[in-house]
Amino acid sequence: MVTKRKVLVVDDNIDFCENIIEILESNGYEAIGVHDGFKALETVENNGIDLVLMDVRMPTMDGVETFKKLKVISPEIPVIMITAHTENGRIREALRNGASGAFEKPLDIERLKGSMKKAIPNGAKIMIVDGNKKSSAGMMDLLSENKYQGIAVFDGNAAIQKAREISFDIIIMDMKLPDMNFLEVYNTICDIRPKAIVIIIMENREKMGAVEQSLQDNVYVCLEKPLDMDHLLRVIQDELKGRN
Repeated sequence: MVTKRKVLVVDDNIDFCENIIEILESNGYEAIGVHDGFKALETVENNGIDLVLMDVRMPTMDGVETFKKLKVISPEIPVIMITAHTENGRIREALRNGASGAFEKPLDIERLKGSMKKAIPNGAKIMIVDGNKKSSAGMMDLLSENKYQGIAVFDGNAAIQKAREISFDIIIMDMKLPDMNFLEVYNTICDIRPKAIVIIIMENREKMGAVEQSLQDNVYVCLEKPLDMDHLLRVIQDELKGRN
């Protein structure tokens, strides 16, 4: 089954936060609530958030300042601002800086749900870990053409960081990484995202022997370079069907 989309609700009003979380969970989302900007930034870094609902008026660091800092940490995460009508100036500032939308309290829940669906990209989330940028670009084109959410990184450290930030459904990983030992990266990512399926890419099958016994149960298949893109697509599709 494709991972539930995870929404972070940021509002210092605890009752409002809990009510929104209940609504989101009843509509198939996984939801987390925090009550200040600093906790929001910490949560985004460590919980694989897909979308943030952010109140503007909060103590210490308001929602717009939090939004700006969040976009530095994870620019790909959409943020919808929540506001009282008296804060239109701050909302316009957030929208100019890339916020995905804004809603006044009391919320129109149906309109909010529609805006969330538009803001969160459709399709499974797939990370490509490959130091070869040409090979990576080819796989990214394949994912984009088939409406998957693809993110490409080019070394082990970046892969581990992205795995902490985003709950991936599939991770496609080249055995040859420029900065770290493959097994070290692989095991770290499996600890962070134990439900993600890992597809391993190698130059030839003979190189698998030394590491094969160390691989965990979430390795679906190993593919040799040069990749057959049609085969890779079938593997992705079959695995996602198997989870539904």
